[in-house]
Amino acid sequence: MRADQVAAAFGRVLREQRNSAELSQEQLALNADVDRTFVSQMERGIRQPTLTTLFKLARALEVQPSTLVSRTEKQLR
Repeated sequence: MRADQVAAAFGRVLREQRNSAELSQEQLALNADVDRTFVSQMERGIRQPTLTTLFKLARALEVQPSTLVSRTEKQLR
């Protein structure tokens, strides 16, 4: 699988999880201590998070990092 496929799948999962949490991109960025444009880029599959950022996002979304990873893995099947 290609990196852009993984990035796009993660972006879909991140957007779904953010919407489920009823957070705006700006609120998620603030809670995760990342830039809002970075959240936008991740959701569009342009950028991928580091492991540290993945943990920050998961904490801000009140889910386990493994939840985001497993949901991304399911998107790729």
